[in-house]
Amino acid sequence: MFGSLGAFSFRGSIAFFFMCITTLLIPLARHSLPLLTTMTFIIGTASAILYGTLNQLASLVFPDSGALPAAYTSGLQASAGLVLITSLGTGFGGTQQHGGGVRAEWEFYGVISVLVGVSWFAFVRLISTSHSVRRSMDMRDSSLTQQDIASLSAPFLDDNSNNEAKESLGERMLSSSSSSSSLMDISPSQPLPTISDTDVTFLFLWKRTWPCCASLIITVASSMAVASSFNQTKSTNTTSDSLPRILFYVRLFSDLLGRPATLLFPPRSVSCVGLITAARLIFVPLFFLDVNNTLVLGDWGMIFGVAAFGFTSGYIATGIRQLAPNALTDTRTEVTVPKQSSLINVSFSMAVLLGLVVTFVLLLKK
Repeated sequence: MFGSLGAFSFRGSIAFFFMCITTLLIPLARHSLPLLTTMTFIIGTASAILYGTLNQLASLVFPDSGALPAAYTSGLQASAGLVLITSLGTGFGGTQQHGGGVRAEWEFYGVISVLVGVSWFAFVRLISTSHSVRRSMDMRDSSLTQQDIASLSAPFLDDNSNNEAKESLGERMLSSSSSSSSLMDISPSQPLPTISDTDVTFLFLWKRTWPCCASLIITVASSMAVASSFNQTKSTNTTSDSLPRILFYVRLFSDLLGRPATLLFPPRSVSCVGLITAARLIFVPLFFLDVNNTLVLGDWGMIFGVAAFGFTSGYIATGIRQLAPNALTDTRTEVTVPKQSSLINVSFSMAVLLGLVVTFVLLLKK
């Protein structure tokens, strides 16, 4: 009814609306845990919808651009810097008296809501004015229409016609596969090759994309487990309690630097990313041994370890999104690329949950 452009605009606007309003009203839940939990759930759901929408949009409009995944994932990490600046500017989280603390809380969430509103305006402007976005959405609608026509006409074809259609599809896929090198040179302004997507299911995409998804799940889950335990770390300087905060911002900015690093040192293959994923896991047991005071790395050892861990996390997460479309060399269309992006988003969500479960298990064993 609305078409792809309307669907993307509607999903994004609904997510921004609920995020903006709910964030503004968070101070009302100061003394109510159920209300705060509900608001957190709404914001988390809206964030997930928005994150998935932007990922799909980026993969659809510029499927061959390695710079775009680096740009929007870097923006995701850099947004924490705005939160830090807002917190320092409003005094939220400081040591004010009760009245001053309440005022700072309203100011903090008010500013954050305004920033969300500005982002909403930028999103609407992008959707409504970008010629690249409109052209890509039109091509996607055209591809979906062709699928609908094919599915409606298929029952009226005899067996010979169906076999001929399948053979024709196979020939086109083989031809596309043999010219995969030229496929990778398609510019963002050129349409992706139109191939029937009837048989391209999520199971098919998983078989093509599972190495990327596995690397992403391992990377994000381990990062969540480590980051969630920063508050358990203890400094070798018993008079200082700043180590958890230092580790938090070191991980944040290291992760941020790792994302544009994929443009300077682009990952060559999924296998290369897999090796980095496996190598960085060495830090995980060392970190938790240090948390349990079994092995003391020292403050600087923890800081440099978290910096390397965070940098590789950002590098892998961005590199996966750059490399994943290469697995669809013979089935890359305006429909399959966003489908693959959705599959990667689901893997990301699973990794976050897995990381939290690992953290809870470790805390229960202490």
